Amino acid sequence: MGQHDQNKQKLHKKTEEKIEKSGYDDNQPKRRAPIWGPFLSRLNVMMIAIFVLFAVLILRLGYLQLVQGDMFSDLVNATETTIVEESVPRGLIIDANGVVMVDNEPLQAISYTRGQQVSGEDMVATANALANYIAVSIEDVSERDLQDYFVAANTDLINDRLTEEELAAADDEIYSIQLSYVTDEDINGLSNQQKEAAVIFAKMNAASALSTVFIKNEEVTTEETAVVAEHAKELPGVNVTMDWKRTYPLDSLLRSLLGGVTSTEEGIPSDLQSYYLAKGYALNDRVGTSYLELEYEDLLRGSKTTYETEVSQDGDILRTEQTYEGEMGNTIQLSIDSEYQAELEEYATQYLESASDPANNQIYIVASDPQTGEVYALVGKRKTDDGEIIDDALGTINSSFISGSVVKGATIATGYATGLLEVGSDNVKTDEPLYFSGTPVKGSWWFTSNNDSAPRELTDKQALALSSNIYMIKIAMALGGINYYEPNMDLAGLDTDAIYKQIRSHFAEFGLGVSTGIDLENESTGINGGKTAQPGNALDLAFGQFDTYTPIQLNQYISTMANGGTRYAMHVLDKVLAPAEDTTEGAVVYEYEPTVLNHVSLTDEELQEVREGIWSVVNTSEGLGYNIFNGFPIEVAGKSGTATIDDVYENSTWAGWAPYDNPEIAVSIVIPNTKPGIATSAQAIAPAVLGLYYNIDEYQQAIAD
Repeated sequence: MGQHDQNKQKLHKKTEEKIEKSGYDDNQPKRRAPIWGPFLSRLNVMMIAIFVLFAVLILRLGYLQLVQGDMFSDLVNATETTIVEESVPRGLIIDANGVVMVDNEPLQAISYTRGQQVSGEDMVATANALANYIAVSIEDVSERDLQDYFVAANTDLINDRLTEEELAAADDEIYSIQLSYVTDEDINGLSNQQKEAAVIFAKMNAASALSTVFIKNEEVTTEETAVVAEHAKELPGVNVTMDWKRTYPLDSLLRSLLGGVTSTEEGIPSDLQSYYLAKGYALNDRVGTSYLELEYEDLLRGSKTTYETEVSQDGDILRTEQTYEGEMGNTIQLSIDSEYQAELEEYATQYLESASDPANNQIYIVASDPQTGEVYALVGKRKTDDGEIIDDALGTINSSFISGSVVKGATIATGYATGLLEVGSDNVKTDEPLYFSGTPVKGSWWFTSNNDSAPRELTDKQALALSSNIYMIKIAMALGGINYYEPNMDLAGLDTDAIYKQIRSHFAEFGLGVSTGIDLENESTGINGGKTAQPGNALDLAFGQFDTYTPIQLNQYISTMANGGTRYAMHVLDKVLAPAEDTTEGAVVYEYEPTVLNHVSLTDEELQEVREGIWSVVNTSEGLGYNIFNGFPIEVAGKSGTATIDDVYENSTWAGWAPYDNPEIAVSIVIPNTKPGIATSAQAIAPAVLGLYYNIDEYQQAIAD
């Protein structure tokens, strides 16, 4: 046995001896050895992982601090650049000779531009500070303005009054709840300066983010602008700037026709917000509200001044720089001659002042160029119940009247157009009282006024010169299929539909009963009397005693007659000029071109027959206008009219042109509710209307006196 084996035996024997001494029994369960090893291994792995993560975090923080620190610092201080626009003055409105009718007066102003994240509390602080430096009126401050101010200035106090349930209300409900907790005592406790601050706050609060509103733009003193500029740092968003307001150098002249403009408080009309916002307007922009200011809004508005505004992350405005100066609106040049307009207005005023009958309280005059439709003057005056005479120029386009015999030229034209009258024929018809079954007697003025029933044989020209109603009625009867007359005849067989259709159709060719195309809103086309069951109404239509017409329609009618049969659209716009220091020297942006609406359906020879008939009213001894115009230095053609209103009153009308052969002015005059008598008639004042146009001393002196 080797030494190795001997050693193993000795070790084995010692082991057995130890077991015997210890009493160890092989049949007893054996105890397992401890298992700390695996557990310690996992713990070590976790500790290593945590160490690695902390190391990575420390390294990352070090990288951000040392390598990218400047970048994040820049992000913290980053700003946003936004474009802000500011309105510019509207364009001017001038007359045909360059006289300014609507201007802008520059005004010193205090404005406020709201930041992107400015709170109510921020604005209250600014409003309180600004109230120390400027004076604003509290006369019109509303209770709601005061409530809004109190809530913004005392938010914590108001919230303490709310229940927990109320404080948890939705965002769109919480403010109305807060307002309900503002008491009368709270409002009454505000000082006058706080109320001024409330007025200022209300204007600030109305501004949207980065929009500008005027806090004060009237009666701003030099001292106020100086102190606001001096304290600019404590008044964020507040600036000293310039504003403007519309002025009217010619006072009330054509004031109703020029139209109006909203204020910055009114802004764009609520019912047109979508329209204007889509065109780039701001809510507080001023816009035209009526007539010329509204009709030419796009031309008058101008191009807004543009500012580049730098805003901090907190929404504070850090810098504002003008990038585009802006340009005021274009100048609108009208066809109106303001001097002539003023003279006619003075004449019309004197006429109403001298009128003794309270019902004789209106007068309308329209003057135009019959070759283009260009309007020289639109005059309307009306006397109120208390005797004040006011402008009613709009009545020339939106008030209509039964006009009487002034339209008889159109009836004669209808006769030629339908073949009832012929060039070269004497076209004689008998004027006599007409008695129809079931219809009041029809007669011309010498029968109705003087009971003169003697028959008269008249040509078409004589019928116009003498203003025969019966001649016109017999044309209407022929249109309706009846070419004869018998006393007490029945008109049951009269084709009234044909009469209405033919007369209204041919009248429309001259502008009667249809739009004149005037470039002003709310034009009336008169009142179409319809088709009644009474045949007598169809006959009345032929001599102007049924449908109604506006003064400007009468002017277009006589203009079409004067120029040889072309109906031009009436217009008051002449040119559009780019803004310039000299109002008449701006580049021409647009120039109105005469617009032809239609030509009458008569030959030149037929129309000339009618024109000569109208000429004969004034220039032949039997004509009803002969004595009125006898000695007038310009050759005139014109026709008067009277339309019975009731047993007492009539409308008096006149329409004519001058000179006869080369027309340069057409005039229509309407005086409602006159009593029969030449002194108050439209024809009686026609020479003065034309005389003022031609600067005839006699008429110039009359209005000067």
